[in-house]
Amino acid sequence: MAPRRTAISTAQKAALRARRRQHPNASLKQLADWFQGEYGHRLSSSSISEILSARYSHLDGELTEQQANAKRLRPKRWPELESALNQYILAAEPQMVVTEDMIREKAQYYWNNIPAYRGKEMPVFSSNWISRLQQRKTIREQKQQKQQSEQQGNNDENYAAQILAVRETLSRFSPRDIFSCGEASLFWKQMPDRSFSARNLPGVRERPRISAVFCCNADGSQKLAPWFVGMAKQPRAFTAAGVRLENLGLCWCANGKGWVSPQIFEEWVRWFDASMHGRQVALLLDHYSVHQAAVQRITSSNFPLQNTTIIWLPRSSAGRTQPLDQGIISTWKTTWKHEWIRYIINEFDKGRDPLVTMNVLKAVRWAVGAWQRDITSDIIQLCFQKALSTERSHPSDAQPLIAEISQALFGLQLSARIKDPMDVASFVHPADEIVQDNLEELDDLILSQFRPEEEQDDDQVVDDLAHISHKEALDALEKLRLYEEQQVDGDAQLILELYRLESVIKRRTFAGLEQTDMRNYFSIMA
Repeated sequence: MAPRRTAISTAQKAALRARRRQHPNASLKQLADWFQGEYGHRLSSSSISEILSARYSHLDGELTEQQANAKRLRPKRWPELESALNQYILAAEPQMVVTEDMIREKAQYYWNNIPAYRGKEMPVFSSNWISRLQQRKTIREQKQQKQQSEQQGNNDENYAAQILAVRETLSRFSPRDIFSCGEASLFWKQMPDRSFSARNLPGVRERPRISAVFCCNADGSQKLAPWFVGMAKQPRAFTAAGVRLENLGLCWCANGKGWVSPQIFEEWVRWFDASMHGRQVALLLDHYSVHQAAVQRITSSNFPLQNTTIIWLPRSSAGRTQPLDQGIISTWKTTWKHEWIRYIINEFDKGRDPLVTMNVLKAVRWAVGAWQRDITSDIIQLCFQKALSTERSHPSDAQPLIAEISQALFGLQLSARIKDPMDVASFVHPADEIVQDNLEELDDLILSQFRPEEEQDDDQVVDDLAHISHKEALDALEKLRLYEEQQVDGDAQLILELYRLESVIKRRTFAGLEQTDMRNYFSIMA
């Protein structure tokens, strides 16, 4: 029998992070030895790395006694089944009438497919049990919201009334304290050829996908680190490059489908709430069932949000009221697809197959770069204004990039590298990347959160990359600085930043030397 897993309290995680801050050069093995000595439990290297990652940075502040002793809380009876059924009803009710027989059928299906119940006798899902399930707060609120939405309708007059109600609630907050959260899905190996767009890649059971959770405030002064959900917990591309994800300015999660599950989104909301310590902020969310299920898990727990007021956007006209859907995610995705199409062309020119050489590390780097660099405060402010306006509006497009992508598609067709090119709109914003409640995929999405993490990797072939030494980095930096100094339109601010980076690398070099003599000193300073 496998040993029972020992839950780690929030206080123990916080203590481990504090130990790392006190001893920044301690290895993972040394931290594991310390933790075992303190708490009598041995942590794996992957568990330690996860606890030290940015996703647990909220533990670096002061914790209440209740929070410090907290472990993952679960309802007592059939928690996975009830969570699955709640999520199914939340997603299905806006699209159909959910009957008692349907709930019973889903209960039987989920029971047979949730690993926690494997080998256990299936209970009788009586009418009384289903009635009690339907009386739970989540489902009752969902029905009330649905009835209200049906009564109000989707015409402009009622839509304006709903938006005005949201704006009145938001009037208590400054633009700096009004945040919106949105999701994007990305099939990062999708080719712009219809014959390739839907095929599975050799050796990969699913098309490689990542999902992203983005969040920013209304005045554009704060863009939070994006969360990405991939299909593998430790993709080979990350380990082969020796890259530390926290240095990329992101948080990484994983499940077998690359979906944002209710558990992941609950973790994100709590991380967001902790990030707002000392403030009272509003968080705008749409009625995506994953969001509703996550918020319900929070409100039914003993640990409510401390700094965040959740404000649900009107149901009318999906995407019309979500600021990130008014051009922010569109701009981000257009920028990413522009990088991808350029990469495809460059790889073909070098005689290489972009489907083989592309990996998830490149996809994530482009994704973070597009979010941090190309989503400007002006774009954010405009999109918030559009979303909260009572007038109809249309998402903005990155027209210059769209034109370049369109030209590139035409060039790939002329060179016979693709035979059946997609139109530019379908390539940049394919229908299967839209994040919405899709009944065809709903069961897979719900069950993915209860199944063991699949170790399916996102990549086919990844070469190990050499570890870059301090000296190699300094040599490359010197060439880059010289290049910029020689340009007619050289960027003085960039040159200063390169000097700053040089100082950082030299400090790291000195810190890594156990013994330093004059020869070391002059060889480094040369």
